[in-house]
Amino acid sequence: MKHILPFPIVALAILFFTGCKKNGAYGNYPGGDPAEVIGILDVRPIYKGQDVTLTKDNLYGASKLAAVVISDHTEKNLPEGLLVIQDNRRLNMLRGISIDLGAAAAKYHPGDSVLVDITGGTLTRKNGILTITGIDESRITSAGKGIVGINAINVSQLKSNPNDYESSLTILNKSSFNPAPKEGEVLSGTKLINDGFGNISLYTAPGTSYANDEPFGLAAYVGIPFRSTNDSIQFRTREKDDIINMGSSAQDLIISGFLGDPRGGDGGYEYVQLIATKDIDFAITPFSIVFCGNAGTAITATPLNAGWATGGQRTIKWNINSGSVQKGKFFYFGFQGKKLNGSGGTVSFPAETNWYQKTYNSASGATNAGDGGLVRPSAFGNSGPWANSGNACGVAIFKGTTITETSVPHDVLFVATGGTTGIYDPNKTPILGYRICNNDWYSMYSISIDPVTFKPQIVPYLYYRSQGNTTNMPYAVNEKYPTAATDAGLFNMMGGVYNITLGKWTTARKQVVVELYQKTEDGHNAATVDDIEKNDAVTKLVE
Repeated sequence: MKHILPFPIVALAILFFTGCKKNGAYGNYPGGDPAEVIGILDVRPIYKGQDVTLTKDNLYGASKLAAVVISDHTEKNLPEGLLVIQDNRRLNMLRGISIDLGAAAAKYHPGDSVLVDITGGTLTRKNGILTITGIDESRITSAGKGIVGINAINVSQLKSNPNDYESSLTILNKSSFNPAPKEGEVLSGTKLINDGFGNISLYTAPGTSYANDEPFGLAAYVGIPFRSTNDSIQFRTREKDDIINMGSSAQDLIISGFLGDPRGGDGGYEYVQLIATKDIDFAITPFSIVFCGNAGTAITATPLNAGWATGGQRTIKWNINSGSVQKGKFFYFGFQGKKLNGSGGTVSFPAETNWYQKTYNSASGATNAGDGGLVRPSAFGNSGPWANSGNACGVAIFKGTTITETSVPHDVLFVATGGTTGIYDPNKTPILGYRICNNDWYSMYSISIDPVTFKPQIVPYLYYRSQGNTTNMPYAVNEKYPTAATDAGLFNMMGGVYNITLGKWTTARKQVVVELYQKTEDGHNAATVDDIEKNDAVTKLVE
């Protein structure tokens, strides 16, 4: 069927669309009549390797930037003469740019809201930094105070997308000197810092008041990344308050892998692989391991009112209070099955394996209470503590055997995200959720900018699914099992690099799925313990 629009409607449509262009000059501008103000997100891509004079034509009809100052030249640790500003007016993406203002740049301070006429200026790379030159103070109108945002990213993100974060206020959390600082070493000069996702150059000018301060073992660095002439990235703080002590992320016992869904029945055959970063005598320094499950039925049956200590169908705990493990050696928590890949497997763990065994009742209709000591008795079913699919589940290691709602794990990892307010609800008192720790995946604290002082301030984010703490792994899949198939026998190898001297991860753990074959067939050899201990993707300890 043909559809014919009446002539008046066609005429109005033509008038509307042609009216969105001003003499055809700004056809690419994403809107109707050109606005006076353009976002920094739209200005930065105008530079394509050659100097560009900024005009209304290439600014899509605009002429000004409305932004907030983030530079502070009091300590003289930023590139001299640069006024650094940022905005998030386009797509809510925080982007920054530098303006070569000479000595006048020092008159402005973080939080100053400014309107800058940039027409006639030149967009160039000066000393490697994308900069607008040819602008003097007469082109800047002060507009009171604004809101200072911050890009919370990691080094990998910064290195992968340097143009997105150059000249914007940025935080690199949980960072430390790499290599570890020698006795008496100070901040002054160019030093490598590592946040677990890579190394970046931190520059501190020798003349700053904090140049001779010793670095914190673990710190959050707030600053501005700049490109250099050799296309590398240099991260600069603005003042002493931009470096925040974040305590420690040292771990004595870390989770390096687990089998949550072995072949055959799960009950009695699931296990967790751990590795020690120091010698541990569990009779002297006991630990405990807690699993959480959050299926819809569990959420309904047991509100999460005590975090890891909740019990019921939500959490189950076992104590590890005998035996020992040597530094650098693997240690397994498991059950009476003690096979590499489930009830139908032909390979058991060798007798010399450092295996800490508990009993799991897998009889039909059985419930399991673990070692108790939680707010309510645990009541897990007969299929093991790990979920096979669905909502989030996880495992946490605690130092000691007494667990309360406020207990902080020694290490913790989560699988999947589902469960919404059933696993995290900040509107409850106390907050409903599972507490995390400082490890490679999670941070107990983040940094925001105080709206009055415009200085960094610590903000606690103590739970899984709170801001910045959403990292998780999917339920294990591979090419043969593209969905989380039951009884697939897929081992979750959680390999990373942990630096014992630094007391932190220098390469964050990454899930590598290893299929454990039960017997030699179809061109595969039956899996052995070497497959999960000598794989290239296994966790590595360095000093």
